[in-house]
Amino acid sequence: MKGRRRHLIVWKLFRCAASPWLRRKFNFEPVPADIDGPCLILANHNTDWDPFLVGLSFKQHMYFVASEHIFRWGLLSWLIRWLFDPISRLKGTLATNTVLAVMRRLRRSFNVCLFAEGNRSWNGLTCDILPSTGKLARSCRATLVTYKLEGGYFTSPRWGVSLRRGRMRGYAVGVYPPEVLSKMTVEEINALIKRDLFEDAYARQRENPVPFKGKRIVEALETTLFICPKCRSVGSLKSRGDRIFCGCGLDLRFTEYGFFEGDYLPFDNITDWDKWQTQQLYQLVQNTGNEPLFTDNNIDIIEILGKHKSIRLGRGQLKLWRDRLEFAGQTFHLREITGISIHGAQAINLGVGSRNFELNCRSRFCGRKYMMAYEALKRQILHTGA
Repeated sequence: MKGRRRHLIVWKLFRCAASPWLRRKFNFEPVPADIDGPCLILANHNTDWDPFLVGLSFKQHMYFVASEHIFRWGLLSWLIRWLFDPISRLKGTLATNTVLAVMRRLRRSFNVCLFAEGNRSWNGLTCDILPSTGKLARSCRATLVTYKLEGGYFTSPRWGVSLRRGRMRGYAVGVYPPEVLSKMTVEEINALIKRDLFEDAYARQRENPVPFKGKRIVEALETTLFICPKCRSVGSLKSRGDRIFCGCGLDLRFTEYGFFEGDYLPFDNITDWDKWQTQQLYQLVQNTGNEPLFTDNNIDIIEILGKHKSIRLGRGQLKLWRDRLEFAGQTFHLREITGISIHGAQAINLGVGSRNFELNCRSRFCGRKYMMAYEALKRQILHTGA
């Protein structure tokens, strides 16, 4: 493959040069893993640094599957491709082109690493893996290696604006040869992957408390938590430093151990707050009539074109109704929408038929609530046939 020798040299130089810094920066312990390729490495995902951290456990070179948005960064994207040649994947999907690119490299006896969730955790629990992952693992006829990262959620939470230094560890959980996978169903392989990669950050923190020290440790949490547990209003939460608060009087402190403190404390952790919030959202969806569920202003809207190009459609208001989504003077019925996902903390990826859009805001807003409401509405439409 073109550039293969360069990729091998870059891999060796990077591991040698970056390993001491990464270990110290993240207090990271990579457990060595020796693999006999070709291997498909599946890892859980919590930080933007995960590809580099995974690489510290393996001497053998591997290619990574990366979110499509990093291929639209101009000169930096060119440098990333030249050095590492990652495989592009549109967030929230494992599209045919991505699958074919993964299989082509595996069949050339190259190793490939894929983050099976396709997302970073919102609340400290490992996200569901994409249903097509098991099919890929069985059909590629390569050894499957499951790899788990611990401590990533509190080191670099998806919603956070800064890194915290606590403790991280990464290690291979299981190695499954192709002859073993061939005897399993896709559902069994998916269950195996989910079991190996599952991480409950708060359960681990309760069992073995570790301080994760940093600055502004709760800022931007309102991009994940969007319903106040005291007054139950949507979009009223604000954060600053180590405090998250609401105009109703809610005022909580977020500690270095990842728990909340305060006079009014309905939840002491993000996982439980998020579970309650999800239930409240389902009720909101059921009870909403002809008014919009959510409205946000000053949303920048671009359309993602082929070959990692994009065009800006403008800035405007975003509205979600029970049956449609409106933005940039366009209206899309929920039945037309093929998927909504989030990259980063708040950027919305929207698929409508063969078209793809990205919606974001220069100030903080919660794009996640649109994704969650869309999923709830979709289930309701399928159930009622409306």
